[in-house]
Amino acid sequence: MKRPTALASLLSLSLLSAGASASDIDHDGKAVTCGSAIKLTHVESGGNYYLNSESAKMGSGSGQQIVSLHPKKNKSSSLWVIREANNDEICPPGEPIKCGQQVRLSHPDTEKNLHSHLVRSPLSRQQEVSGFGESMEGDTGDDWILVCGNSSDKVLERAKKFHLQHVDTRRYLAASSEYKFNQQNCGGGCPIMNHLEAHCRSSADKYTEFKVELGVHLSK
Repeated sequence: MKRPTALASLLSLSLLSAGASASDIDHDGKAVTCGSAIKLTHVESGGNYYLNSESAKMGSGSGQQIVSLHPKKNKSSSLWVIREANNDEICPPGEPIKCGQQVRLSHPDTEKNLHSHLVRSPLSRQQEVSGFGESMEGDTGDDWILVCGNSSDKVLERAKKFHLQHVDTRRYLAASSEYKFNQQNCGGGCPIMNHLEAHCRSSADKYTEFKVELGVHLSK
């Protein structure tokens, strides 16, 4: 379902003013909720890298906006708004995200969505992950299934492990400390120097585990 174009700008302004430095969460089992601006930290790399995007294009592959994992937690470019999937009814702000639910992650700074498709990633040669769309509206390549790490959980809880499975290709969002951008593989003027490559891989494993450790969380 389409949202008004102005919503993207409103989200960006409100989140950056209210959450320029995202607050640490309370580790009390609270659910991650629709409309919240969250930061995804990667477990395998020690929880020291955050899913990130900025207004720079890939120099290979699709040429779409770069998505990587950044080693600093205080950047607004690591905030993502979690919301309903394409063609789904609008998810009410503050509604808990259910395990198995299809979602989009929208990037307030650039108004792109977390996206994947059948293009090879530059370092791992797996499946490329990019930023795609206009004013936070794209296509089904922006849809992901929230797979909770604990099969008994009903909703995604903060600080608990989870996976994101890409709906169109059935692959999982991933990263690895083995695939880091440096001067040799990215060049001297690399805009993502020392970032980890974001990619998708075929199976859920330790490389596909993420947590929500920081964020601006909405409640009803």
